[in-house]
Amino acid sequence: MTIRIYISILLAALMLMGPGCTEEARKRLEPNPVAIGTLNQLAVIADQDVWDGPVGDSLRYYYGSAFPILPTPEPLFDLKHFTPEDLSAEPTRRELKAYLILANFATENSSTSDIVRKDIGASKAQQVLNDPTYNVSVGKDKWAIDQIVVYLFAADEAKLADQVVERFPTVAKVIQKKYERQIDATVYLGGPDNIMTNKVKEFVGVDLKIPRKFIVALEQENLIWLRSDRSEAINNLIISRLPYSSQDQFSLDNIISLRNQFGKELVSGATDNSYMTTNDIDLPVVEQQIELAENYAVEARGIWEMVGEFMGGPFLTYLILDKANSELIFIDCFVLAPGKRKRNYMLQMEHIVSSLQL
Repeated sequence: MTIRIYISILLAALMLMGPGCTEEARKRLEPNPVAIGTLNQLAVIADQDVWDGPVGDSLRYYYGSAFPILPTPEPLFDLKHFTPEDLSAEPTRRELKAYLILANFATENSSTSDIVRKDIGASKAQQVLNDPTYNVSVGKDKWAIDQIVVYLFAADEAKLADQVVERFPTVAKVIQKKYERQIDATVYLGGPDNIMTNKVKEFVGVDLKIPRKFIVALEQENLIWLRSDRSEAINNLIISRLPYSSQDQFSLDNIISLRNQFGKELVSGATDNSYMTTNDIDLPVVEQQIELAENYAVEARGIWEMVGEFMGGPFLTYLILDKANSELIFIDCFVLAPGKRKRNYMLQMEHIVSSLQL
């Protein structure tokens, strides 16, 4: 590009940015900011009557439901409600990471419906009236870079409330996946600890990407216990390799028995004869079958406590079948964070385990 052409383009841009420039033209020239926001925050854009009615009730019930299983209830998502007018009044409200836009197309003079119609297109907006299965769309980077926007819409209020419930598992998964990069950046700030990663492989024979600031609390043949001590929380990982004999080992009773065995043998407190155990009285232990490292596994979530001391917190336990070696991999994650919210710590521990390779 010659200097003359470059100067001409620059002058044209400066003229656009001058007093006669429209707001729309300015926005086109200004780069979008990078999206911000705390982990699992969800901004809901809806007209006030939608938020205050059955649609908002359903949304708060599902998206604001308790994260499984924590000593003190914490929501799955931290919800923030804005009307379109709220966004116009404070532009920084458009710079968050994740949005869910709810539109009832039956409402006249709806600012939210106008946004959705514009973004999905007039023909698709018309399709909503004729096709009850068309009620969701996903966009990205609408107002900021690295942003996700989920549009949920319907022909009337009752249908929109139904879609909030029906689409919840899918939409929640989409939003949670958007936060994976943020979790990864937090967990592996400065990169993984290759020395600790190699130690886990040496003692247990698995590849597990260990973050920095974890230290070895205990190492034995076929077992290693790693701990990260910080002022706000202590995160623990116990990883062990066990012989496999039958599918019965994956029963919830056996998983609880295993973690109680390790807790009694390994984890003691300041008081004599204190040890860690599973508290399945105050809250249930919940389980689900999953696939981890392309192998069958069972995940269990619950609450741990110290016998003989007033101490406890959430745990996340995995029992994984190592098909190639006919053995089991036992991974127990437990967090001590007195007086702190614990959801994000558990999300981080879950992310570490997701790096497992056999």
